Amino acid sequence: MAYSDTIGQTVFTTRKVIDHAFRRCKVPAAKITGEHIDIAKDQLFLLLHQWSAVGVNLWCQETLTLPLYEGRAQVTLPAGTIDVLNASLRLLQQPEGTETDAASSYQIEFDEDTLITSIGILWNGASTPVNLQRSADGVTWTTIQSESPTEGSGEWSWYDLSELISTTFFRVVTVAGALNSDTVFFGSLPSETSLSRMNKDEYFYLPNKAFRSARPLQYWLDRQADSTLMNLWPVPDEDDGRYQLRMQRHRSIMDVGTLSQQVEVPTRWYEAVVAGLACKLAREIEEVDINMLKILDPDANAAFTSVALENRDNSPVNIDPGISGYTR
Repeated sequence: MAYSDTIGQTVFTTRKVIDHAFRRCKVPAAKITGEHIDIAKDQLFLLLHQWSAVGVNLWCQETLTLPLYEGRAQVTLPAGTIDVLNASLRLLQQPEGTETDAASSYQIEFDEDTLITSIGILWNGASTPVNLQRSADGVTWTTIQSESPTEGSGEWSWYDLSELISTTFFRVVTVAGALNSDTVFFGSLPSETSLSRMNKDEYFYLPNKAFRSARPLQYWLDRQADSTLMNLWPVPDEDDGRYQLRMQRHRSIMDVGTLSQQVEVPTRWYEAVVAGLACKLAREIEEVDINMLKILDPDANAAFTSVALENRDNSPVNIDPGISGYTR
C-alpha cells in the first residue's frame, strides 16, 4: 500500500472552511451569495476571537522585546495583546570594540571572537529594512536575519539574534537607502530579573507613582477596549539601551483575511473551525433549516472539547508544598 509521504501539507483556506460549513448546513452552492460569504467571514471572525477569550491558545503566545524610555511609565503593547503571561527586565552588557559608521551600515570590530545576542537600533529618521550580519574577516559577510522595523524617529528597534555564534565582526546594513540611526547597540551577556504583577488597587495606592529608578520592579496591566497598557513602577530612569522589557504575551488569533488565505489555527483545529462556523451560520442564514442545530450544536461542542483538552504544552509541573517549617 502506498502512502502520501507528506505530513501537514493539506491546506484549508478560508474559502474551503466556509464551503464545508455551508455544506454541513445543507445549503447548495448555487444558493450561496456574496452576502452569505460576507456573513460567513464575520461569523468566522467572531468564532476565532471567542476562542481567544476561552483560554491561552498555544500558537498565539509570543515573546517580545520592548525598549524602555526615560520617564515613560506606560508602555503600549502591540495590537491584539490579550494578556501578559510573564515579564522580566533584561540588562545587556555592551562589549567594547571599534565602531565604523557608514551611510548605509554600522559595523563593530572586536579584538577577539565575541558573542552578540541582541542588536538595538535607535532611529533618528524613518526606519528601513535591515540585514543583521556577522563576519570573521570583515570581508565575507553572513546574514543572520533580515528585519523590517516599523519604529520611527526617536524609537528603538530590538532584535534577538537567532544564531549565537562568536565572531569578530558584526554589522547592521540597510537593504536600500541610508541607515537613519543615532545609536546601534550590540549587546551580550543578558541577565533578566522577573517583574512582579500588581493589581489595580495596589497600583492606585502607590504613594509616589512618579518615583524613578533605573530598574522597574513591578507593573500593572491595564486592559482597555482598544489597547493593553503596561504601567511600570518605578518609572524608568535610563535611556541608554542597556535595559529592555522581555515578556511572553497571549495575543488574539489573526484576523480573517482573504478567501485564499488560511485561518490561523493548527491543522488539528480545522474540524472545530468548520463545525463551529456551521453552527453560527445556521443561526444567521435564512436558507438553513433551524432544526439543523440539533445536529450541528453537539458536533461543534464535541469537536471543540476534543482539541481544547489537548491545548496544553505537556510540560512537567513541580509542586513544592513548603512544609519545611513544620518538619524541623
